[in-house]
Amino acid sequence: MAKVRFALFVTVLLATACASLPERQATYSGKYFYNFEYASFFPDGKDVRWCVNGDMSKAELPAKDANGPWGTSHVIVQGTLGPLGHYGNLGACERVLTVSKLLRVSDMRGRE
Repeated sequence: MAKVRFALFVTVLLATACASLPERQATYSGKYFYNFEYASFFPDGKDVRWCVNGDMSKAELPAKDANGPWGTSHVIVQGTLGPLGHYGNLGACERVLTVSKLLRVSDMRGRE
């Protein structure tokens, strides 16, 4: 019985340690698209789309009409990439990029 308790204790201890590991931050570069409905990120050199979560207001041009801001920018951000899945508008994004810091913005373009 003592061996079972010890094994259970070790299992719970390991599960707790894994659950408390900090998320891994990385730097990402790519095209940021935003409109009234959603925001997405297309990383440089990859054929994927990620939903964006976080304050990206400095990468957005002011709204031209009641539909709100709409356009693209090239950005470099620091953030955490979530697990594979189906996210965003109609599940179009395969991951969620949670942005913690906007490092650089260039090539800001509004909707034509």
